[in-house]
Amino acid sequence: MKKVIVQDTDPDLLNILTFLLEDASFEVLAIPHYKDVASKINSFNPELILLDFRLSGEECTCLCAAIKKDFPFLPVLALSCNNNIQKQYAIYGFDDYVCKPFDIEHLLSVMRRY
Repeated sequence: MKKVIVQDTDPDLLNILTFLLEDASFEVLAIPHYKDVASKINSFNPELILLDFRLSGEECTCLCAAIKKDFPFLPVLALSCNNNIQKQYAIYGFDDYVCKPFDIEHLLSVMRRY
């Protein structure tokens, strides 16, 4: 079972993602706030992280950079409703992205690449 940290500021979406990913045999640690993600990496030991790339993306991009500095081989995916995320995600160090709203099969397909 793959372990994944899922961070999203929308509690309803976070609950839905947790349910869907657990149903797809992922072990999920759901985190609503950016500031709590980094402190959970060592104890949870995830194989993948999903981060909510909000409209400005500032908190998310800083967190991604910090994660990549300490854990360069840990895949980090951006979840975003930004219309230009396909151009931005790699600039900020993300391994991949999934657009919101997303199709669950597409999300799982992207996640399984990592």
